[in-house]
Amino acid sequence: MNDNIYVFSRTINRMSEDELRSILRVLYMKSGHVVKRQEEQGEKVDFAEAVQSLFRNMDTPFDLGRLEQQALAEVDKPNEIHITFGESPLSSLKMGMSTLPDQEKRSFFSIDDNYAVGPLGDLTRRADLQRRHLWLTERMCLNDREAYGMHELESLFELNATIQSFDSKTSIIIWYANNAREKTGLLYALYLLRNSESPIYLIETSDLYKQLFDRPDVQYDVLHTGEILPQKLLAMWHVCSEQEPLSKQERRQLEQDWLELSVQPGLLRMMENGVIRSLTEDALDEYIMQKVRELTPNWELGKYIRAARIVGEVIGTSSQHISDAFVEYRLRQLVLQGQLEMDGKPLAMRYYSIRLTER
Repeated sequence: MNDNIYVFSRTINRMSEDELRSILRVLYMKSGHVVKRQEEQGEKVDFAEAVQSLFRNMDTPFDLGRLEQQALAEVDKPNEIHITFGESPLSSLKMGMSTLPDQEKRSFFSIDDNYAVGPLGDLTRRADLQRRHLWLTERMCLNDREAYGMHELESLFELNATIQSFDSKTSIIIWYANNAREKTGLLYALYLLRNSESPIYLIETSDLYKQLFDRPDVQYDVLHTGEILPQKLLAMWHVCSEQEPLSKQERRQLEQDWLELSVQPGLLRMMENGVIRSLTEDALDEYIMQKVRELTPNWELGKYIRAARIVGEVIGTSSQHISDAFVEYRLRQLVLQGQLEMDGKPLAMRYYSIRLTER
C-alpha cells in the first residue's frame, strides 16, 4: 500500500482530464453500488460510505488539501523508504529485498530524471524546472519527444512534493553509484529533504561492491547501480543496515554542494577524480568521432553504420556511465555540423545510419 501511493501519484499526473473524470465516474458508480447492496443486506462498510460522502459534498466548498492529508494520515507509514536513480536499480532492489520480512514496512521510490545532462538551477522553482524540461524536450529523439513533453514535466513537479512529504519518523535510504547521474541526483534529493527530520542513510554501491565481491582474480567496476544483481544489493543492505545516518553537518555540506553545482553553466556533468564536473554539451563530441573513425574500417567503403551501433560503442567503451539518449543527441548534432552524414530518419537511433563525411 505504501509503495502504491507514490506509483498512483505518478499515474494520475500522467492522465488527461477526461481520463480522470472517467475514473471518478466509475468510482462513484462502484461505491454507490456497494453502498446500496450493503444497505439491502443490513451491512455497512465505512470505506464505501466515505467515498459516497465525498461525492455527495462535491458541490460545496471544501479543502481538498486537508482531505488528502487526512487520508494520508490513515495510511500506515513505512519504516523505510529506499530511493534509487532510475527504474532499473529500483526493480533490482525490490527483487533483492522481496525475501525480507515485514514488506509492508518498506517502500521504494525512484528518481528517474537524468540530472547529469541539461540545465539545473533552482529546480524547486517552476520557472527553472520548465527551462530544464524544455531543453530536454527539444533535444530528445523525435520518436520520444511527444510522450516526454506531455508527461514528464508534471512528474518533475510531483517529485518535489512527494520527497518533501515523507514522514519524519521514516528512515530514508538513498542508493547511488559513483557516476554523475546518480551523484547529482543524490545531491538534489538531499536538497529537497533539507527540512526533513528523517534519518538519512547513504549506500554508495561502486566502492561497496569492490569491498564485498572483488577477488584477486576478478575485479569489476560498477558504473551504475542498475548493473548490480538483486542478491548482491541485498547483501549490501545487510552490511549497511546498522550504519549511522548522516549527521546534520554532513547533510548541510551535501546541500551546499548541490547549490554550488546547480548554478554552474555546463550542460553535461561527468566525474573527475571523484568530483562532479560541469562541462559544455559538446565535451564528448571528439570521443564520439573517434569511435566512428575506429568502426569505419570494419564496413565497406562509404557504407553507413547503424546509429545504435555507434551509440553502443561509445557507451560500452567509456569508463563512465553515459546516457544513450545524450550520445544519440550529440550524434545528430555532429550531422548538423557537417562532420557526419546520415541515411534514414532520426525518429530513433534504430531508424538511421551514420558515416564520416566524404571530403
